[in-house]
Amino acid sequence: MELSCRHWELIVLVCAVYVTWGLTDSIQAPFYPIEADNKGANAAEYGAVFGIIHLAMFLAGPLFGRYMPRIGVFNVFVFGILGTAVCGCLFGLLTYVNDTWLFLGASYLLRILEGVAEAGAWASVLTILSIQYKEHVTYVYSLTQAAFGFAEILGPSIGGIMFEYGGFILPFEFSGTLCLVVGLLIIFRLPQLLDSSLDDHESKPSESQQFTKLLKNPGVLIALAGTIFGAVCQSFIETFLEEYLAIFGLSVTQIGVSFLAMSVPYMIATPIWGWLVDTCVQPEIISPLGNILIICSLFLIGPVQYLNILPNYELTEIGLGLIGVGTAATLTATFALTQKHALLVLPDLDKDNSSIVSGLWTSAFALGNFLGPTAGGPLEFMFGFQGTTPILQGWAVLMLVLDLVVLCFYQTKNLYARKKSAGSRPELYTRIE
Repeated sequence: MELSCRHWELIVLVCAVYVTWGLTDSIQAPFYPIEADNKGANAAEYGAVFGIIHLAMFLAGPLFGRYMPRIGVFNVFVFGILGTAVCGCLFGLLTYVNDTWLFLGASYLLRILEGVAEAGAWASVLTILSIQYKEHVTYVYSLTQAAFGFAEILGPSIGGIMFEYGGFILPFEFSGTLCLVVGLLIIFRLPQLLDSSLDDHESKPSESQQFTKLLKNPGVLIALAGTIFGAVCQSFIETFLEEYLAIFGLSVTQIGVSFLAMSVPYMIATPIWGWLVDTCVQPEIISPLGNILIICSLFLIGPVQYLNILPNYELTEIGLGLIGVGTAATLTATFALTQKHALLVLPDLDKDNSSIVSGLWTSAFALGNFLGPTAGGPLEFMFGFQGTTPILQGWAVLMLVLDLVVLCFYQTKNLYARKKSAGSRPELYTRIE
């Protein structure tokens, strides 16, 4: 893979930013309910604080994708970096708010604003990667997702330790300040690290018709549906696994370690799938493989009720590893597939409209993270964990069927993603018609 030191420096800085975003997203999980309880709020009142950030990202993502050419990619990037950092720092100050409803209102407001900022940050970063790493964009994207997943793993543990020694304010000031420092570093370095100015890729705002064309294309919609599904699987398991594992009589530490069975394989598999997509395997093949792994994993996680198998901790851990690898494949492949199908609709996508695709994919990913715990909560309450996993399995079967339809009948075979020869490397998904 032919990347210069300058290219690798940008990758390291972008991955570092994703680490800070992962910490900001996840660091409050162990102790925010404790603080909210102390303020007089109950779980029904503060429960949506965790998911509202993803709803805000879902609503704001397409707007940034649509209007980024007018606002400017770099301007949106700066807004996303600084907005996320400021919201993270301000959240820690809520410990000084004693009124219950004011505490809740400020919590929701800051999480919504943080979601809007992160939507801009994610969409702008994906646009920058699409411009800077045309030949390796899926691999570089997968590295950023591995970094984000790594931070999501560490965030709750770091937050719990800091809360124990520094109270509610310390974890947020730490994550917010870290986000600000790393963000300022990449803001100042970015212009020197790019091969060309971002202004050269900003187009006149004729995005409305292009946006509509993308949303009417079945291939794009199937790819985005796959993104939503992968995110739903992750967020549902992360939200409700702890309650299920309680039947095994595990300690808090053992439950925390059990989560690593999904997170670590996801972190390791994501860059591997990304490298495969960028070098030798088309995403139309990777996506069904991911869904097959998810289907198999859901036989073990729970396990599904219709098998009449008693819950088994070892089988659950194996299933978590499989779903980690499977969702890594699904999300990596759907990111590439969204680009490929969009290129069929907008032939000049790589020059003018990559921000639209970035915004759509960010929005789909955020929607999945919102739906997992939000829609999964009532289902888990009615059917239990073991009764809900077959629903995810049925969804996986549907996505597998759609993947096979895409593989057999869609025009993405007219797009190329590999070297033509040792001396000629095309841009990612160059037409070969």
